[in-house]
Amino acid sequence: MASRQKSPFPELDEIIAVVRADKRQDLVILIIPSHDRRERELSNQEWWAGAAMELFADLYGGATAFKTFAGIYRTDTGKVLHDQPIMIESYVQREDLENRDKLAALLKFAKRLGRETSQAAVGLVVNSVFHEITDFTAK
Repeated sequence: MASRQKSPFPELDEIIAVVRADKRQDLVILIIPSHDRRERELSNQEWWAGAAMELFADLYGGATAFKTFAGIYRTDTGKVLHDQPIMIESYVQREDLENRDKLAALLKFAKRLGRETSQAAVGLVVNSVFHEITDFTAK
């Protein structure tokens, strides 16, 4: 009888089991802009990205930030804005995503970001749906 060797990849069976069970997590992405609606560069983009990372850690257990090469946005008036956003993303459990208090905290942050950095819109992606936040009045 051949003895079964211990795999150098103990995660292998776990990954296959998750795939076979069709278990999924949800993806949340918040876009941190580099410029305001008047095309002025933000001096505090890194601060906002760090604050978003802290929020995602509190809400979802962690996050990853990606600096992007470029972004572009056309306003309702047709003005084209160029940007170099930082994308903050987190894979989250469905119960955390459907938690109204956690989602409200995320939206409160996004609205504050839009208001305090003079944005035309703040982008929030949940799974494969882009949500354009343009009303920054709620505090």
